[in-house]
Amino acid sequence: MTSRRGYTILGWLVWQVGSRVVKRKVGQTMAENRVKLGLAGAVLLVVGGGLAALAARSGGGSGDDE
Repeated sequence: MTSRRGYTILGWLVWQVGSRVVKRKVGQTMAENRVKLGLAGAVLLVVGGGLAALAARSGGGSGDDE
């Protein structure tokens, strides 16, 4: 059987390797993600502006004319 110390060392080793792999992957995809987030933000701004323009054009009311 593996001792408690053996599991501790194994866990530490897995953590070190895993954290380095994640850092490498994040570093590679960070530029791609920035571009995608920028494009998504621009699309949301355009859609939001269009909805605001429609609301202003229609009077902005709820449609209850009493």
